Amino acid sequence: MFKSHTTAGILAGALYGLAIRVGLAHKDVHPVIGTISTAFLYVCPFSVGAIAVLWGAEKGVRIPKRRQLGMAASAMALFLAAMFVTFLEGLLCIVLVVPVFMAAAMIGGLVGGVVHNYGRNGPPVLPALALLPLLVGPVESLLPAQRSEQTVTSTIHIAAPPEAVFDKLASVRDIRRDELGFTFVHLIGLPRPVEAHMDGSGPGSVRTSRWEKNVWFQEVITDWERPRAMRYRFVVPKGAIPRAALDEHVEINGDYFDLLDGGYTLQPAADGGTDLSLSTRFVNKSRLKVYGDLWGKLVLQDFHRSILGLMKSRAERGA
Repeated sequence: MFKSHTTAGILAGALYGLAIRVGLAHKDVHPVIGTISTAFLYVCPFSVGAIAVLWGAEKGVRIPKRRQLGMAASAMALFLAAMFVTFLEGLLCIVLVVPVFMAAAMIGGLVGGVVHNYGRNGPPVLPALALLPLLVGPVESLLPAQRSEQTVTSTIHIAAPPEAVFDKLASVRDIRRDELGFTFVHLIGLPRPVEAHMDGSGPGSVRTSRWEKNVWFQEVITDWERPRAMRYRFVVPKGAIPRAALDEHVEINGDYFDLLDGGYTLQPAADGGTDLSLSTRFVNKSRLKVYGDLWGKLVLQDFHRSILGLMKSRAERGA
C-alpha cells in the first residue's frame, strides 16, 4: 500500500505540472501567465512537490522528510521528462530550469509534509495548491516589465602578434567541431557556428555569421581599428532563425533576450603575443531578472570560450 500511494502521488504531481504547462501554451493564457515567470518557474514546481506529497500521503501515517523529498523530486523529474518527450520544451531550456525547478519542488514537498504531519490536510488544501500559480500569474503580469542590460567579456592569451590575430577575426571559414572544443551549451542543443564571412572592411561592412540548423545573423561593423579593435551591432533579419532551430525561450532577439552589440579588443602582451577579448551586450526582457541574467551570462561565457579558443588555435598555427 505504501508503494502504491507513493506512485500515485508522484504521478499526480507530474500530471498537474504537465497540465499547467499545456495550458500556458494556449494563446489566450500566455499573455497572462508566461513560462518565463515567477508563477511557472517557482510557484508551479512548488505546487508540484506539495501535491505529490499530499496526494501520496496515507491518512494517519506520518511521512518522513526523506520520503517527502524523494516524492517531490521524482514528480518533478517525471514532469521534466514529460515536457521533453512531448516537445513542450527543448533540452536546452529543461537543463536551464532544472536547478530552480528541483529546489522549488523539494521545498513544496517539505511544506506538504508539514501540512500532512502537523496540520489538517482537508479538502481545501490540494485545490488551493493547484490554483496557486494561476493566482500568482495574473498579479505578476500587472507588474511593470524590467529590462536588464548586461555585458559579458572573456579574454584569452594568444601567442601571435595583434596584426596576425586581427586578420583572423573578420572571415572564419569552415569551422570544424573539434576546433570549438567542448562547450556545455552546444552539448545541450545550442547550434554551433560553421562560418563567418565579412563583406568588405571598415565601418559599415557586414559580417554574416552562420550556425548549424540554418541559423544566421549579421554583425554590422561600427568600429574598425586594425589591429586594436573590431566592434559591431547585431542584426537578425526576419526568418534568419528557423522556428525549430532554437527554443523560444533562448531565441536571439525573441521574446525574452536581445543581443545588442559586441566586438573584439586586442592588447599587445609583454611576450609579443596578444590578449584577445570578446564582449557581448544583451538585454534580458523576461520578468526574472536575477535568474535570466545569470543564465544569459553563463551561456555567453561558455560560447565566448569556444570562439576565443578557435581564434587562438587558428592564429597560432597561421591557418
